[in-house]
Amino acid sequence: MQPSSSAPSGERIAVVDVLRAVALFGIIIIHCMQGYLGSRPPKPGFMNMSMLDGAVASVGFMLIFGKFFTIFSFLFGLSFALQMNSAAQKGAPFAGRFTWRLVVLALIALVHGAFYAGDILIIYAFLGLLLIPCRAVNTRVLLVAAVVLILNVPGLILGWRGLNTPAPAPTIEQQQAAELALAQDRQLRQQQFDIRRSGPAAEIMRLNLTDGVTSKLAFQLRSGRLWITFGLFLLGLCAGRLEIFRETHAHLAFFRRLMWGAGAVAAVTTAIAILRPSGFQVNSLADLAASFSFTLQQASLSAFYVAVVTLLFWRAPKRGLLPQLAPTGKMGLTTYLTQTAFGVLLFQGFGLGLIGQIGTAAAVGLGILFFCAQVLFSRWWMSRFSMGPVEWLWRAATYFTLQPASRGAAKPA
Repeated sequence: MQPSSSAPSGERIAVVDVLRAVALFGIIIIHCMQGYLGSRPPKPGFMNMSMLDGAVASVGFMLIFGKFFTIFSFLFGLSFALQMNSAAQKGAPFAGRFTWRLVVLALIALVHGAFYAGDILIIYAFLGLLLIPCRAVNTRVLLVAAVVLILNVPGLILGWRGLNTPAPAPTIEQQQAAELALAQDRQLRQQQFDIRRSGPAAEIMRLNLTDGVTSKLAFQLRSGRLWITFGLFLLGLCAGRLEIFRETHAHLAFFRRLMWGAGAVAAVTTAIAILRPSGFQVNSLADLAASFSFTLQQASLSAFYVAVVTLLFWRAPKRGLLPQLAPTGKMGLTTYLTQTAFGVLLFQGFGLGLIGQIGTAAAVGLGILFFCAQVLFSRWWMSRFSMGPVEWLWRAATYFTLQPASRGAAKPA
Protein backbone atom coordinates (compact mmCIF):
# COMPACT_ATOMS: atom_id res chain seq x y z
CA MET A 1 0.00 0.00 0.00
CA GLN A 2 2.89 2.34 0.51
CA PRO A 3 6.11 2.66 -1.45
CA SER A 4 8.54 -0.13 -0.72
CA SER A 5 11.70 1.21 0.67
CA SER A 6 15.06 0.79 -0.22
CA ALA A 7 17.54 -1.76 -1.02
CA PRO A 8 21.06 -1.05 0.13
CA SER A 9 21.40 0.95 -3.08
CA GLY A 10 18.37 3.07 -2.21
CA GLU A 11 16.44 1.78 -5.19
CA ARG A 12 12.93 0.36 -5.22
CA ILE A 13 12.32 -3.33 -5.64
CA ALA A 14 10.37 -3.38 -8.87
CA VAL A 15 8.83 -6.82 -8.44
CA VAL A 16 7.19 -5.68 -5.18
CA ASP A 17 5.43 -2.87 -7.02
CA VAL A 18 4.29 -5.35 -9.68
CA LEU A 19 2.93 -7.71 -7.02
CA ARG A 20 1.06 -4.84 -5.40
CA ALA A 21 -0.55 -3.97 -8.72
CA VAL A 22 -1.53 -7.61 -9.30
CA ALA A 23 -3.09 -7.69 -5.83
CA LEU A 24 -5.09 -4.55 -6.62
CA PHE A 25 -6.30 -6.14 -9.85
CA GLY A 26 -7.72 -9.08 -7.90
CA ILE A 27 -9.21 -6.77 -5.29
CA ILE A 28 -11.21 -4.70 -7.78
CA ILE A 29 -12.56 -7.88 -9.37
CA ILE A 30 -13.81 -9.35 -6.10
CA HIS A 31 -15.27 -6.01 -5.01
CA CYS A 32 -17.13 -5.68 -8.31
CA MET A 33 -18.43 -9.24 -7.89
CA GLN A 34 -19.98 -8.02 -4.64
CA GLY A 35 -21.26 -4.77 -6.16
CA TYR A 36 -19.02 -2.77 -3.81
CA LEU A 37 -21.54 -3.53 -1.11
CA GLY A 38 -18.91 -3.97 1.58
CA SER A 39 -21.42 -5.50 3.98
CA ARG A 40 -23.83 -8.40 4.32
CA PRO A 41 -25.79 -9.04 1.11
CA PRO A 42 -29.59 -9.22 1.18
CA LYS A 43 -29.32 -12.83 -0.05
CA PRO A 44 -26.58 -15.08 -1.44
CA GLY A 45 -25.88 -14.64 -5.14
CA PHE A 46 -27.93 -11.45 -5.37
CA MET A 47 -25.95 -10.35 -8.46
CA ASN A 48 -26.24 -13.68 -10.30
CA MET A 49 -28.85 -13.00 -12.96
CA SER A 50 -27.77 -15.61 -15.50
CA MET A 51 -25.77 -18.82 -15.84
CA LEU A 52 -22.76 -16.73 -16.90
CA ASP A 53 -23.05 -14.63 -13.75
CA GLY A 54 -23.16 -17.77 -11.62
CA ALA A 55 -20.12 -19.22 -13.39
CA VAL A 56 -18.12 -16.01 -12.98
CA ALA A 57 -19.07 -15.84 -9.29
CA SER A 58 -18.08 -19.47 -8.68
CA VAL A 59 -14.73 -19.17 -10.44
CA GLY A 60 -14.05 -15.84 -8.75
CA PHE A 61 -14.78 -17.29 -5.33
CA MET A 62 -12.41 -20.20 -5.86
CA LEU A 63 -9.57 -18.37 -7.55
CA ILE A 64 -9.82 -14.76 -6.33
CA PHE A 65 -11.80 -14.38 -3.08
CA GLY A 66 -9.38 -13.77 -0.22
CA LYS A 67 -6.29 -14.54 -2.31
CA PHE A 68 -5.39 -11.03 -3.41
CA PHE A 69 -6.13 -9.46 -0.04
CA THR A 70 -3.74 -12.10 1.28
CA ILE A 71 -1.04 -10.82 -1.07
CA PHE A 72 -1.93 -7.19 -0.26
CA SER A 73 -1.58 -7.86 3.48
CA PHE A 74 1.70 -9.71 3.01
CA LEU A 75 3.07 -6.73 1.09
CA PHE A 76 2.06 -4.37 3.91
CA GLY A 77 4.31 -6.31 6.29
CA LEU A 78 7.05 -6.41 3.66
CA SER A 79 6.84 -2.62 3.24
CA PHE A 80 7.19 -2.24 7.01
CA ALA A 81 10.45 -4.21 6.91
CA LEU A 82 11.77 -2.25 3.94
CA GLN A 83 10.98 1.08 5.57
CA MET A 84 12.59 -0.09 8.81
CA ASN A 85 15.74 -1.14 6.94
CA SER A 86 15.83 2.18 5.12
CA ALA A 87 15.56 4.14 8.37
CA ALA A 88 18.35 2.04 9.92
CA GLN A 89 20.65 2.71 6.94
CA LYS A 90 20.03 6.44 7.28
CA GLY A 91 20.34 6.43 11.07
CA ALA A 92 16.85 7.94 11.27
CA PRO A 93 14.30 7.31 14.05
CA PHE A 94 11.63 4.85 13.01
CA ALA A 95 9.10 3.74 15.63
CA GLY A 96 7.62 7.16 16.37
CA ARG A 97 7.47 8.18 12.74
CA PHE A 98 5.87 4.91 11.68
CA THR A 99 3.31 5.17 14.49
CA TRP A 100 2.30 8.63 13.31
CA ARG A 101 2.22 7.34 9.74
CA LEU A 102 -0.34 4.76 10.83
CA VAL A 103 -2.36 7.42 12.65
CA VAL A 104 -2.56 9.37 9.39
CA LEU A 105 -3.56 6.16 7.60
CA ALA A 106 -6.34 5.66 10.16
CA LEU A 107 -7.64 9.17 9.44
CA ILE A 108 -7.64 8.42 5.71
CA ALA A 109 -9.44 5.17 6.53
CA LEU A 110 -12.18 6.98 8.45
CA VAL A 111 -12.96 9.16 5.43
CA HIS A 112 -12.76 6.16 3.11
CA GLY A 113 -14.95 4.09 5.41
CA ALA A 114 -17.67 6.72 5.38
CA PHE A 115 -18.13 6.03 1.67
CA TYR A 116 -17.36 2.30 1.62
CA ALA A 117 -18.16 -0.08 4.45
CA GLY A 118 -15.61 -2.61 3.18
CA ASP A 119 -12.65 -0.37 4.00
CA ILE A 120 -9.65 -2.46 5.14
CA LEU A 121 -7.27 0.42 5.84
CA ILE A 122 -8.50 0.91 9.41
CA ILE A 123 -7.69 -2.74 10.17
CA TYR A 124 -4.24 -2.29 8.66
CA ALA A 125 -3.61 0.86 10.67
CA PHE A 126 -4.38 -0.76 14.03
CA LEU A 127 -2.71 -4.09 13.30
CA GLY A 128 0.30 -2.22 11.95
CA LEU A 129 0.95 -0.86 15.44
CA LEU A 130 1.57 -4.42 16.62
CA LEU A 131 4.43 -4.75 14.15
CA ILE A 132 6.52 -2.17 15.98
CA PRO A 133 7.38 -4.34 19.03
CA CYS A 134 7.97 -7.29 16.68
CA ARG A 135 11.12 -5.62 15.38
CA ALA A 136 13.07 -7.14 18.28
CA VAL A 137 11.71 -10.69 17.86
CA ASN A 138 13.81 -13.42 16.25
CA THR A 139 12.91 -14.15 12.62
CA ARG A 140 12.32 -17.86 13.23
CA VAL A 141 9.93 -17.09 16.06
CA LEU A 142 8.07 -14.66 13.81
CA LEU A 143 7.85 -17.26 11.04
CA VAL A 144 6.32 -19.83 13.39
CA ALA A 145 3.83 -17.27 14.70
CA ALA A 146 2.99 -16.21 11.14
CA VAL A 147 2.23 -19.76 10.03
CA VAL A 148 0.09 -20.43 13.11
CA LEU A 149 -1.97 -17.30 12.49
CA ILE A 150 -2.22 -17.62 8.69
CA LEU A 151 -3.53 -21.19 9.02
CA ASN A 152 -6.14 -19.89 11.49
CA VAL A 153 -5.05 -22.22 14.26
CA PRO A 154 -6.86 -20.05 16.86
CA GLY A 155 -10.08 -20.51 14.86
CA LEU A 156 -9.50 -24.25 14.66
CA ILE A 157 -9.04 -24.44 18.42
CA LEU A 158 -12.23 -22.47 19.03
CA GLY A 159 -14.12 -24.65 16.55
CA TRP A 160 -12.82 -27.84 18.16
CA ARG A 161 -13.80 -26.64 21.61
CA GLY A 162 -17.26 -25.80 20.32
CA LEU A 163 -17.69 -29.33 18.94
CA ASN A 164 -16.64 -30.88 22.24
CA THR A 165 -18.89 -28.67 24.36
CA PRO A 166 -22.21 -28.78 22.51
CA ALA A 167 -24.93 -26.44 23.67
CA PRO A 168 -28.03 -27.96 25.28
CA ALA A 169 -30.99 -28.58 22.99
CA PRO A 170 -33.05 -25.40 22.63
CA THR A 171 -36.58 -25.20 23.95
CA ILE A 172 -39.53 -24.48 21.66
CA GLU A 173 -39.57 -20.89 22.87
CA GLN A 174 -35.87 -20.52 22.10
CA GLN A 175 -36.36 -21.96 18.61
CA GLN A 176 -39.19 -19.53 17.93
CA ALA A 177 -37.10 -16.64 19.21
CA ALA A 178 -34.20 -17.70 16.98
CA GLU A 179 -36.46 -17.92 13.92
CA LEU A 180 -37.87 -14.48 14.68
CA ALA A 181 -34.37 -13.02 15.07
CA LEU A 182 -33.33 -14.59 11.75
CA ALA A 183 -36.33 -13.10 9.97
CA GLN A 184 -35.64 -9.68 11.49
CA ASP A 185 -31.99 -9.93 10.42
CA ARG A 186 -33.00 -10.70 6.82
CA GLN A 187 -35.36 -7.73 6.86
CA LEU A 188 -32.60 -5.48 8.27
CA ARG A 189 -30.14 -6.60 5.60
CA GLN A 190 -32.65 -5.80 2.87
CA GLN A 191 -33.32 -2.35 4.36
CA GLN A 192 -29.60 -1.60 4.53
CA PHE A 193 -29.14 -2.84 0.96
CA ASP A 194 -31.92 -0.52 -0.23
CA ILE A 195 -30.29 2.44 1.53
CA ARG A 196 -26.91 1.77 -0.07
CA ARG A 197 -28.52 1.38 -3.48
CA SER A 198 -30.69 4.49 -3.45
CA GLY A 199 -29.38 6.81 -0.73
CA PRO A 200 -29.58 9.50 0.42
CA ALA A 201 -25.81 10.04 0.73
CA ALA A 202 -25.98 11.14 4.38
CA GLU A 203 -27.86 7.97 5.32
CA ILE A 204 -25.36 5.78 3.46
CA MET A 205 -22.47 7.41 5.30
CA ARG A 206 -24.22 7.05 8.64
CA LEU A 207 -24.86 3.38 7.93
CA ASN A 208 -21.25 2.78 6.86
CA LEU A 209 -19.85 4.38 10.02
CA THR A 210 -22.19 2.52 12.39
CA ASP A 211 -23.46 -0.87 11.27
CA GLY A 212 -20.74 -1.08 8.62
CA VAL A 213 -18.01 -0.91 11.25
CA THR A 214 -19.60 -3.40 13.64
CA SER A 215 -20.39 -5.85 10.82
CA LYS A 216 -16.82 -5.62 9.56
CA LEU A 217 -15.36 -6.33 12.99
CA ALA A 218 -17.77 -9.24 13.48
CA PHE A 219 -16.68 -10.72 10.13
CA GLN A 220 -13.02 -10.23 10.96
CA LEU A 221 -13.45 -12.15 14.22
CA ARG A 222 -15.89 -14.80 12.98
CA SER A 223 -13.78 -15.68 9.95
CA GLY A 224 -10.42 -15.41 11.70
CA ARG A 225 -9.40 -12.80 9.12
CA LEU A 226 -8.16 -10.47 11.88
CA TRP A 227 -5.32 -12.70 13.08
CA ILE A 228 -4.76 -14.15 9.61
CA THR A 229 -4.05 -10.61 8.41
CA PHE A 230 -1.59 -10.02 11.23
CA GLY A 231 0.07 -13.34 10.43
CA LEU A 232 0.53 -12.12 6.86
CA PHE A 233 2.06 -8.90 8.21
CA LEU A 234 4.55 -11.01 10.15
CA LEU A 235 5.32 -13.14 7.11
CA GLY A 236 5.96 -9.99 5.08
CA LEU A 237 8.26 -8.70 7.84
CA CYS A 238 10.24 -11.94 7.68
CA ALA A 239 10.40 -11.77 3.87
CA GLY A 240 11.77 -8.25 4.13
CA ARG A 241 14.41 -9.30 6.62
CA LEU A 242 15.46 -12.22 4.43
CA GLU A 243 15.38 -10.05 1.29
CA ILE A 244 13.77 -12.84 -0.72
CA PHE A 245 12.73 -10.43 -3.49
CA ARG A 246 16.35 -9.71 -4.39
CA GLU A 247 17.02 -11.67 -7.56
CA THR A 248 19.68 -14.25 -6.76
CA HIS A 249 20.20 -17.87 -7.81
CA ALA A 250 19.13 -19.02 -4.37
CA HIS A 251 15.94 -16.95 -4.48
CA LEU A 252 15.14 -18.12 -7.99
CA ALA A 253 15.37 -21.69 -6.75
CA PHE A 254 13.23 -20.84 -3.72
CA PHE A 255 10.43 -19.37 -5.81
CA ARG A 256 10.52 -22.33 -8.20
CA ARG A 257 10.09 -24.70 -5.28
CA LEU A 258 7.36 -22.46 -3.86
CA MET A 259 5.54 -22.41 -7.18
CA TRP A 260 5.46 -26.21 -7.53
CA GLY A 261 4.82 -26.94 -3.85
CA ALA A 262 2.15 -24.29 -3.29
CA GLY A 263 0.58 -25.13 -6.66
CA ALA A 264 0.21 -28.79 -5.71
CA VAL A 265 -1.36 -27.95 -2.35
CA ALA A 266 -3.65 -25.39 -4.01
CA ALA A 267 -4.82 -27.93 -6.61
CA VAL A 268 -5.75 -30.49 -3.96
CA THR A 269 -7.45 -28.03 -1.60
CA THR A 270 -9.32 -26.36 -4.47
CA ALA A 271 -10.74 -29.75 -5.46
CA ILE A 272 -11.76 -30.32 -1.83
CA ALA A 273 -13.42 -26.88 -1.71
CA ILE A 274 -15.43 -27.70 -4.84
CA LEU A 275 -16.55 -31.08 -3.49
CA ARG A 276 -17.05 -29.95 0.13
CA PRO A 277 -17.72 -26.19 0.33
CA SER A 278 -16.81 -24.48 3.57
CA GLY A 279 -18.96 -22.09 5.57
CA PHE A 280 -18.69 -20.12 8.79
CA GLN A 281 -20.88 -22.58 10.69
CA VAL A 282 -18.91 -25.47 12.23
CA ASN A 283 -21.37 -28.13 13.34
CA SER A 284 -19.25 -31.23 12.77
CA LEU A 285 -15.69 -32.44 12.43
CA ALA A 286 -16.21 -32.51 8.65
CA ASP A 287 -17.14 -28.81 8.73
CA LEU A 288 -13.99 -28.06 10.71
CA ALA A 289 -11.81 -30.00 8.27
CA ALA A 290 -13.41 -28.25 5.29
CA SER A 291 -12.82 -24.87 6.92
CA PHE A 292 -9.15 -25.66 7.49
CA SER A 293 -8.78 -26.95 3.93
CA PHE A 294 -10.22 -23.73 2.51
CA THR A 295 -7.89 -21.64 4.70
CA LEU A 296 -5.00 -23.69 3.35
CA GLN A 297 -6.34 -23.21 -0.19
CA GLN A 298 -6.33 -19.44 0.19
CA ALA A 299 -2.79 -19.38 1.57
CA SER A 300 -1.31 -21.84 -0.93
CA LEU A 301 -2.98 -20.32 -4.00
CA SER A 302 -1.83 -16.85 -2.91
CA ALA A 303 1.73 -18.16 -2.53
CA PHE A 304 1.47 -19.76 -5.98
CA TYR A 305 0.40 -16.45 -7.52
CA VAL A 306 3.29 -14.60 -5.84
CA ALA A 307 5.82 -17.18 -7.03
CA VAL A 308 4.54 -17.19 -10.62
CA VAL A 309 4.45 -13.39 -10.92
CA THR A 310 7.91 -13.06 -9.37
CA LEU A 311 9.47 -15.66 -11.67
CA LEU A 312 7.80 -14.22 -14.77
CA PHE A 313 8.93 -10.71 -13.90
CA TRP A 314 12.51 -11.78 -13.22
CA ARG A 315 12.58 -13.60 -16.56
CA ALA A 316 11.85 -10.36 -18.47
CA PRO A 317 12.00 -7.32 -16.13
CA LYS A 318 11.93 -4.83 -19.01
CA ARG A 319 9.54 -6.51 -21.45
CA GLY A 320 5.95 -7.65 -21.53
CA LEU A 321 2.92 -6.73 -19.45
CA LEU A 322 4.20 -7.13 -15.89
CA PRO A 323 6.75 -4.25 -15.95
CA GLN A 324 3.95 -1.98 -17.18
CA LEU A 325 2.11 -2.61 -13.90
CA ALA A 326 4.88 -1.27 -11.65
CA PRO A 327 3.67 2.37 -11.68
CA THR A 328 0.21 1.19 -10.54
CA GLY A 329 1.83 -0.60 -7.60
CA LYS A 330 4.00 2.40 -6.75
CA MET A 331 0.86 4.47 -6.19
CA GLY A 332 -1.02 1.60 -4.56
CA LEU A 333 -2.95 3.66 -2.00
CA THR A 334 -4.15 6.05 -4.69
CA THR A 335 -5.14 3.07 -6.84
CA TYR A 336 -7.06 1.42 -4.01
CA LEU A 337 -8.98 4.58 -3.12
CA THR A 338 -9.84 5.47 -6.72
CA GLN A 339 -11.15 1.94 -7.18
CA THR A 340 -13.54 2.65 -4.32
CA ALA A 341 -14.58 5.94 -5.92
CA PHE A 342 -15.34 4.05 -9.13
CA GLY A 343 -17.23 1.32 -7.29
CA VAL A 344 -19.46 3.43 -5.09
CA LEU A 345 -20.27 5.87 -7.91
CA LEU A 346 -21.21 2.99 -10.18
CA PHE A 347 -23.11 0.78 -7.76
CA GLN A 348 -24.35 2.79 -4.79
CA GLY A 349 -26.69 5.69 -4.16
CA PHE A 350 -23.76 8.12 -4.29
CA GLY A 351 -23.94 7.71 -8.05
CA LEU A 352 -25.76 5.45 -10.51
CA GLY A 353 -27.10 2.94 -7.98
CA LEU A 354 -26.56 -0.06 -10.28
CA ILE A 355 -26.08 -2.61 -7.51
CA GLY A 356 -28.57 -5.38 -8.10
CA GLN A 357 -29.32 -3.95 -11.54
CA ILE A 358 -26.41 -5.52 -13.42
CA GLY A 359 -25.05 -9.04 -13.10
CA THR A 360 -21.75 -10.34 -11.80
CA ALA A 361 -20.17 -10.80 -15.25
CA ALA A 362 -20.96 -7.26 -16.39
CA ALA A 363 -19.75 -5.81 -13.08
CA VAL A 364 -16.45 -7.71 -13.34
CA GLY A 365 -16.02 -6.58 -16.93
CA LEU A 366 -16.46 -2.95 -15.92
CA GLY A 367 -13.98 -3.43 -13.09
CA ILE A 368 -11.36 -4.85 -15.47
CA LEU A 369 -11.85 -1.93 -17.86
CA PHE A 370 -11.42 0.54 -15.02
CA PHE A 371 -8.25 -1.18 -13.84
CA CYS A 372 -6.83 -0.94 -17.37
CA ALA A 373 -7.57 2.79 -17.25
CA GLN A 374 -5.79 2.97 -13.89
CA VAL A 375 -2.71 1.30 -15.37
CA LEU A 376 -2.59 3.84 -18.19
CA PHE A 377 -3.15 6.76 -15.82
CA SER A 378 -0.52 5.59 -13.32
CA ARG A 379 2.06 5.19 -16.08
CA TRP A 380 1.35 8.76 -17.21
CA TRP A 381 1.39 10.12 -13.65
CA MET A 382 4.54 8.34 -12.51
CA SER A 383 6.40 9.50 -15.62
CA ARG A 384 5.95 13.04 -14.27
CA PHE A 385 5.83 12.68 -10.49
CA SER A 386 7.74 10.71 -7.88
CA MET A 387 4.67 9.41 -6.03
CA GLY A 388 0.90 9.17 -6.33
CA PRO A 389 -1.31 12.06 -5.16
CA VAL A 390 -2.59 10.29 -2.04
CA GLU A 391 0.93 9.01 -1.28
CA TRP A 392 2.12 12.61 -1.50
CA LEU A 393 -0.59 13.71 0.93
CA TRP A 394 0.22 10.81 3.28
CA ARG A 395 3.93 11.59 3.23
CA ALA A 396 3.36 15.33 3.72
CA ALA A 397 1.12 14.67 6.74
CA THR A 398 3.67 12.21 8.14
CA TYR A 399 6.61 14.62 7.93
CA PHE A 400 4.62 17.85 8.56
CA THR A 401 6.02 19.40 5.42
CA LEU A 402 5.19 19.64 1.75
CA GLN A 403 7.15 17.03 -0.16
CA PRO A 404 8.86 17.47 -3.54
CA ALA A 405 6.61 15.77 -6.08
CA SER A 406 8.37 16.14 -9.42
CA ARG A 407 9.95 12.99 -10.81
CA GLY A 408 13.38 12.36 -9.28
CA ALA A 409 12.92 15.01 -6.60
CA ALA A 410 12.05 12.68 -3.74
CA LYS A 411 13.91 9.71 -2.37
CA PRO A 412 12.13 6.40 -1.81
CA ALA A 413 10.30 6.22 1.49
